[in-house]
Amino acid sequence: MTSLTMVNDSFSPKDGFIVFSRQKLLAGDPEIVIKLYQPLIGAASFSLYMLLRTFVAQRVSLSERRMHTTLLELLDMGANTLYEARCKLEAIGLLRTYEQEDELGKVVLYELQAPQLPRAFFEDDLLRTLLLETVGEQQFKALQHYFFNPLFEHPQAVETTKHFLEVFNIQPRTLQQKTRLASLFESSATKKPEMSWKETGLDRTFVVALLEHSFIDTKQVLEHEKKLLVAHVVYGLDELTLVNLLEQAANVATNKVDFALFEKLVQQQKPQGALTKQVNQPQAEAVTSQDVPQLRQEDQGLLDACRAYAPADFLRVLKKEKGSFATASELHTLEWVGQKKLFHPAVINVLIHYMMIDREMALLNRNFFEAVISDWSQKKIATPEEAMQQVRSFNSLKKQQKTPTSKTRPRRRTQVIQKEKLPDWAKDGAQLTPQSKFSEADRQKLKARLSKFKKKQ
Repeated sequence: MTSLTMVNDSFSPKDGFIVFSRQKLLAGDPEIVIKLYQPLIGAASFSLYMLLRTFVAQRVSLSERRMHTTLLELLDMGANTLYEARCKLEAIGLLRTYEQEDELGKVVLYELQAPQLPRAFFEDDLLRTLLLETVGEQQFKALQHYFFNPLFEHPQAVETTKHFLEVFNIQPRTLQQKTRLASLFESSATKKPEMSWKETGLDRTFVVALLEHSFIDTKQVLEHEKKLLVAHVVYGLDELTLVNLLEQAANVATNKVDFALFEKLVQQQKPQGALTKQVNQPQAEAVTSQDVPQLRQEDQGLLDACRAYAPADFLRVLKKEKGSFATASELHTLEWVGQKKLFHPAVINVLIHYMMIDREMALLNRNFFEAVISDWSQKKIATPEEAMQQVRSFNSLKKQQKTPTSKTRPRRRTQVIQKEKLPDWAKDGAQLTPQSKFSEADRQKLKARLSKFKKKQ
């Protein structure tokens, strides 16, 4: 699995760093990391994770920081390689990064995360799919057999297991302390933001009502509600369509839904048109001219289209105009970012347009896509206007870098000092897929079509 080399101009080997963790890292964690995570993140990221484990301090003091040169020397790698390895750890969920400035300079706080247990890993749709694509079906099954023993059937045996209160006694005074202890634990625990029905705009009451009038098992469906939310955010499917697909994927003999089949049916859906509930999606409010520079008038139509359509539908429209189609891997990439709940769908559409049209990529390359997502996340890009301005500023800088600074004395080289550098994903050299033959006339035709899209309320 190849990945895009990432560069961060603000990252310096002279910056300090501190490593901490909110919970005890167990001795068995490295086995899970090397078996399940290492194929996804590579040897460099695995080495960085294992080295950072040795620096974890129970009592954190900002004055006891180390320099990043220590990591570079111990790992024998360059700054760009280290930064890329760090980004992979962040994306896969093994590391959280914070930065701050103080009187001693810049310091990076690394919060190490424990890997998911094998069962949770294989139940995670994105991790399971990525592992399967990386190692192949044979090795994937071998890993499953390694972590999970065959089911031992014992139909003649009767369970005699004791319950908790049959063995242990808890004093009433101890029970009174549970609220204080629970709140203390919750304040120290790290919880990832979960996608909710309210934020996505999907009507849970309506879905439950439809399920109650259907033959499928309502309880089983609600246990997999995250799949419904992702299907709504990424593909723009409404409640009626989702329940219809659930019924198509259900076994009429058991009333159970085959969610692997459900996901395939979702990907096969034709574009649904404008989203009618994006007003309830995670907020992407229009920003004022004080927040970002004024956008060009011709970009307003594109912004309307980005707000009006689900990312999967938006991608399908662009691919169709280029005489192609959205592949399963591209749709999996959109599902991945949809589950992460990092950006409003309109921001994702701006990125899709940037890759497909501005950079003329033939495919929505996942490595490139993740690189931009990571960069925009660090830069706190929150609205489609900010994303559009980010893209336009990069395009403008690229044009300036290609323009000769002087037409005189052509034999003498003039050193050009760049005060602002493009991120690696915005450079011409970062193209990872073959360029499509998309002429300027085709580009203008597509922009004219997109400008006609109107958001339906």
